[in-house]
Amino acid sequence: MSLPLTCSIPGTVIQYKIEIHNHILGHLPHFLNPFGYTFAIIADDMTGALYGENVKKALLNQGLEVYLFTFPHGEENKTRVTKEYIENQLLEKNLGRDTCILALGGGVVTDLAGYIAATYCRGVPLVMLPTTLLGMVDASIGGKTGINVPQGKNLLGCIYQPKLVLMDLSTLSTLPSNEIRNGIVEMIKHGAIADASYFNFLENHSDQILALEPSLLRKAIYDSCLIKKSIVEQDEKENGKRHLLNFGHTIGHALEHLTHYEISHGEAVAIGILVESYLAVLNGYLKQASFDKIWQILKQYALPLQLPIPFSAETLYDAMILDKKSLNGKPRFVMLQEIGSPFKEACISVEDETLRKAVEWMNHDLCRH
Repeated sequence: MSLPLTCSIPGTVIQYKIEIHNHILGHLPHFLNPFGYTFAIIADDMTGALYGENVKKALLNQGLEVYLFTFPHGEENKTRVTKEYIENQLLEKNLGRDTCILALGGGVVTDLAGYIAATYCRGVPLVMLPTTLLGMVDASIGGKTGINVPQGKNLLGCIYQPKLVLMDLSTLSTLPSNEIRNGIVEMIKHGAIADASYFNFLENHSDQILALEPSLLRKAIYDSCLIKKSIVEQDEKENGKRHLLNFGHTIGHALEHLTHYEISHGEAVAIGILVESYLAVLNGYLKQASFDKIWQILKQYALPLQLPIPFSAETLYDAMILDKKSLNGKPRFVMLQEIGSPFKEACISVEDETLRKAVEWMNHDLCRH
C-alpha cells in the first residue's frame, strides 16, 4: 500500500491527505469521523446509481445524517443552473455549516461540488471521492472548482482546498476505455511538464496501464498525484508555476467549448498538447524528435485525435480570449523546451501567424492523420 501523500499550502494552515486504496467506499466512516455528523453526497446520476446509495447506506449504518443529491451527468450540465438546483435542495433540507460535502464522481462532479462547498453557507468542509482516473490524478487535487458558461469553460469558480482526497481504485474497473484514456492524458501531461522519467514510465508500460494492471496503475497514479500536489504547493493561486498544469488546456478547453463538449476533456487536451507542442517546435524551443515522442505516446494510448469539423485560427483565437492565462487580450501557452522541462516562463504569447500555422497543421495533418 502506498503511503498517503500530504498536500500542504505554504503560509497557511491548509493541509490534507491524498489516500489511494481499494474497495473503501463501503468503509468511509473510518475516514470521515473528523468531519462531523451531517454529510451531503453530491454525485451525477451515473455515480449516484453506481456508488451513491451504497455510500449513503454505509454512513447511515453508523448513525450519521446523510443525504444524496444527484444531477444529470455530462460536462454540458456543469452550469449555474445545476449549481442552483443542488443548492436549493441543500437549503430545503435545512443543512447548515456543520455539513460536510462529499464529491463522489469524476471531474464534472468534483468541479461542481467543490464550488458549491466553497460558497454554501460561505464555505463548508469538502471531501473528494474521485471515481474516474481523470478525477484521481487531476480534478480532485489542488482546490480548483468551477462551472461552465456560454462564453467558455470553467469561467466561474474559485480555489477551495478539500479536507481529504480519498481514491478507491476499484471504481476504475467500471469505466469505459475512453474514460481511462481521459485520465491518462493528464498523466502524460504531468510527465511532459515536470518529469521525463515518469513520461518514459508511461511510455514503457502503456499496455499494462491500459489493462489496469494493479501495481503499475497504482504507481502511475501515485506519481502523477505527487507531481500535481508538488506544483500546487508552490503556487496555489496560479500566479506562476501552476500555469504549467494547463499545458494543452488553452487549445483543449477552446475545442471543448467550440464542439459543445462533443469531444471529451481528455481527447481535447490530447489535441491541445500536440498543437501547443507544435507551437513550441515552430518557435524553436522544442526539438522535432521530442515532439514526435509526444505524438507517439498519445497514439500508443489510442487517443482518437479527431475533431468533428475543422476550426479556423480566428474562431479558435476568439474562444481562447477568456482563458485565464490570457494577457492584454492575447492567449498564452505553456511551452516545452524538452520533455520534462518547460520554458523558463510558465506561459508565453505567440505571433498570430505562428498560431495560424499550428491551427492549419491541426486541421490538415493532425486531425486527418
